[in-house]
Amino acid sequence: MPHGGAVANPRIVAEEDSFLIDILASLHPEAKRNSLRRMIDHGRVTVDGNKASRAKQEVSAGSAVETLSRTEVEGPSKKKGVPDPDVLYDDKHLMVVNKPAGLLSVATPRGEPDTMFDRALSWVSKTQSKRVHLVHRLDRETSGCLILAKSPEVRDILQGQFKDRSVERIYHAVVFGTPPAPSGISTSRVKETRDKRVRLVQKGERGGKEAITNWEVDERGPIHTLIRIKIDTGRRAQIRLHMSELGCPVSGDTRYGRGKASVNRLCLHATSLGFDHPYGDRVEVVSEIPSKLMSELRRKSL
Repeated sequence: MPHGGAVANPRIVAEEDSFLIDILASLHPEAKRNSLRRMIDHGRVTVDGNKASRAKQEVSAGSAVETLSRTEVEGPSKKKGVPDPDVLYDDKHLMVVNKPAGLLSVATPRGEPDTMFDRALSWVSKTQSKRVHLVHRLDRETSGCLILAKSPEVRDILQGQFKDRSVERIYHAVVFGTPPAPSGISTSRVKETRDKRVRLVQKGERGGKEAITNWEVDERGPIHTLIRIKIDTGRRAQIRLHMSELGCPVSGDTRYGRGKASVNRLCLHATSLGFDHPYGDRVEVVSEIPSKLMSELRRKSL
């Protein structure tokens, strides 16, 4: 997630004939193969809607492979103590929730018991007797707007909008220092390393994926700056990498920045999403900038 919002979902369509375990490895690149095998054994992997049973199952090109959360397999009734989501928008086709910082969008193959997906699924199953489907992700440390669909059809339509870049994604970040200009566009490509981390592609280097970050100064504080960001692509850690490249790392970024912030979180928030409702008009959903980010902006000393 992106840093912010990759349209990575626990679902992938096979581009060529492959073994199931190899497709799962591309869907969950950070997971060990033993973890992926356990997902299959525990009934958390489907191929074209049918539960998979073998890691070496042959999957034909065009088939859809999906990984399910423990909540979907075990049922919400076994999920005690999962908090209700902060719902920003809800109708019979989709919902937008306000993801807290520090909460995964969806479980990894380790099967974490509390994720944003689990909270939304538990809430929807109690109130509307429906399933939910993740449309995109936010990185664990990023807070803000996250869309979930209530049918595979709506999920596919919305993911198509992310792919063709018709979804407007606005973020706000509190960064250390001041950018070199009032506004700009960062376009350095993002590349995944062998250890599954991400970095920017250096000049003259090949490879990497396109990453486009439009940014402008929103407000200046004593030693930090509030930046409004619009992303055209949703690469993992894209915003954090581009802000660091500018010399203004996101406050609280322990990997690409200066370490922990005084407010004890990454100061990056998905403020709004604008998209075409599959069965209606254009929708814009807004999540207020968290007070912790504004506290960090107004801090007068390191």
